[in-house]
Parts: sequence; structure tokens; C-alpha cells
Amino acid sequence: MFTFSIRSADRSNCETAGRMALTDDNAARAFGKAMIRDIALGDNRQYSGWIMDVTKGERLVCSIPFPRNESRPTPSDRVSEGDDALPTTPS
Repeated sequence: MFTFSIRSADRSNCETAGRMALTDDNAARAFGKAMIRDIALGDNRQYSGWIMDVTKGERLVCSIPFPRNESRPTPSDRVSEGDDALPTTPS
């Protein structure tokens, strides 16, 4: 079971975005990126510069930064493997 938590860069605010059973670390990383894309498509500028931590149990799988600029992803943006996620350990 993977846990998806979002936090401010200074760790002053943190919230759990959800939990999901997925096949492996790569699937969890892609799911996290998709969650960030969906949040960014809404009107949620409050998350600019925040970070999503993906964990499995106590192990940190990766930390994915939210976009900092005003540009927003479009629905056609692809969630690709490993381009902006920061893996902490090999899968």
C-alpha cells in the first residue's frame, strides 16, 4: 500500500492525499504525477512549490515537486517515467 502526502517545502503544512495499492514503485510514481497534474488543472495555486512524498510503509519511494510557475499542464500532458520525480532508492 502506497501513501501519497503533500507538504509545503518548509514542512509547516502537510496533508495525506490518499492511499493506493499499486504494483510497484514506478506505478506509484506515475500515479503521484497524475495526482499533481489533476490538482494543478484545478484552481489550486496554494500548492505551488509544494512536494508530494510517496511512501510504502516507512520507506520513501520518491518526492515529486509541484510546479512553481503560473503555467498549468493541459489534459494532453503525458505522465512520463522519471523525468521530474526524485527517486530515493532504486525500485
